[in-house]
Amino acid sequence: MPPAVSLLTAGFLTLALQLPVASPPSPAAARVRRGPIESRDEFLLAQPRLTLPPVTPDTLARGHTQVRMAADWGNDFGLHRARIDGVSRLVYFVDGEHRSGSLQVSHGLTDRWTVQARIPVLWRGGGVMDGLIDAWHRLTGLPDSGRPSFPRDQLVVLGLDTSRTGVSWNARQGTGLGGLEVGARWSSAPRASGWTRAVDARLQLPTGTGGFHGGGMQAGLQGIAARTLGRSADLYLGAGATAAPESDVGGIVYAGLRPQGFVGIEWRPWGAVSLLAETTAAGRLVTNIDTFPGLHVILRMGAKVDVARGWRLEGGFTEGLRPISATTDFGLLLGLERRF
Repeated sequence: MPPAVSLLTAGFLTLALQLPVASPPSPAAARVRRGPIESRDEFLLAQPRLTLPPVTPDTLARGHTQVRMAADWGNDFGLHRARIDGVSRLVYFVDGEHRSGSLQVSHGLTDRWTVQARIPVLWRGGGVMDGLIDAWHRLTGLPDSGRPSFPRDQLVVLGLDTSRTGVSWNARQGTGLGGLEVGARWSSAPRASGWTRAVDARLQLPTGTGGFHGGGMQAGLQGIAARTLGRSADLYLGAGATAAPESDVGGIVYAGLRPQGFVGIEWRPWGAVSLLAETTAAGRLVTNIDTFPGLHVILRMGAKVDVARGWRLEGGFTEGLRPISATTDFGLLLGLERRF
């Protein structure tokens, strides 16, 4: 594991050991909504690009600050064959692993405006999860795209463009900083009954290193809505898009405009615990690889737990749904929040 991500993981464990024991939640705490899992699309080819995470429309109270550390460790595998001139050929092949750690600071300017800044540390390589994923597929019966037939724990990206010429992906294995992300969220009414609506805007600066610069300035905008269902559940919806230069990054040409959206459900079976399920969908990512899919759908499931006053721990997993050849095959998520 790269040193930067290892350091973040150690930080999680150190903070967790220092957390005070949580007191029993009040009736009001039993109804608080904690929001979706704020996770990005970190498929190998999507790492340098801005994506819109599922978020709550609720903003921080005036003067409140939230610090969030998060980690994502996932395995990416996909291939597609097609008959070209009567011969079955490999059109694209992606095999590797991603890991990331991020630090995000959010602050409530007013009860309706929250601003934030986020810096990620990204890694890509062959990894070590292939054997675990093969066992998971055997246990669950989920499709594996024939991955046991290929060498384990290697980083490989191959493809043919629309003229049937080989695409040369020259991004190197290793660690780098992702682009600095800044954003602001405006909410229609904090903690309102019925629907709560918000607009969330983000800007990613081309400050990444090690091949993670992303190809220029990138911007994103999404509308978000949430509605409380009874006393123990919430529905979340979001839709928007990201815009960036249609640029060549490491031999991959990325689409300039990418629509994105999500649907999420939160259920609070106990006062301090929320169970979460969400589906995210996004449009075309890559334009220069022939037949590369134009729709990407991912499932995430997990939980958030208020472990002490002002402290929140979250964890979950990611599973690619459509198509499995161009989404994260399986990933693990971990986060820790502290509110002041």
